[in-house]
Amino acid sequence: MAMDALEQLAAKQEISEVIARYARAIDRLDEALLRSVFHPGSRHRHFYEGPSSDPDAPSSPGQPGDFVAFAFDELGVSSRTHHQMGIPLIELEGDDRAYAETYFTAFHRLRAASDPLAGPGAFDTEMDYFVGGRYIDSFALRDGCWKITARTGMTDWTRMEAPVSQGFFGIDAETLGRRSPDDFIYRHRDQ
Repeated sequence: MAMDALEQLAAKQEISEVIARYARAIDRLDEALLRSVFHPGSRHRHFYEGPSSDPDAPSSPGQPGDFVAFAFDELGVSSRTHHQMGIPLIELEGDDRAYAETYFTAFHRLRAASDPLAGPGAFDTEMDYFVGGRYIDSFALRDGCWKITARTGMTDWTRMEAPVSQGFFGIDAETLGRRSPDDFIYRHRDQ
């Protein structure tokens, strides 16, 4: 039975929210939230190739078991990140499959070599690394939930430059973005 127009809109909205949760999970380093956007068995190809979210996947030094572990290793060398997602173009196929293309721009403040959390090849100063591209996703509806079953990240451009943060440190500390669970989003309902 084909979805009617209202069911199609609801499916597209749920898929859009999965994409938004991915951005929050990556920038806040929220492991549980990041794992929640992928169906079991999901595959990933974006600076990493393998399972998207399989906490039991074997890992070895320099080879994380899944994308989530890879992302946390990679993003740990950044003091902050920001993933901006464009409006996804979602194409439904039948009642339980969909495809989405979502443009993104990502910012990473890379730690300086003197920082103990800096990655290999770090520069003497912090650096700003920008990436622009697209996520090409396959989605499936399983057990009433739309989630990603395959993601390929397309890189359209990159840029690396020394940081310029004039005025950044004059911002109220309470309103500076932080990683999970210290970010305001995790406690804003308590106010």
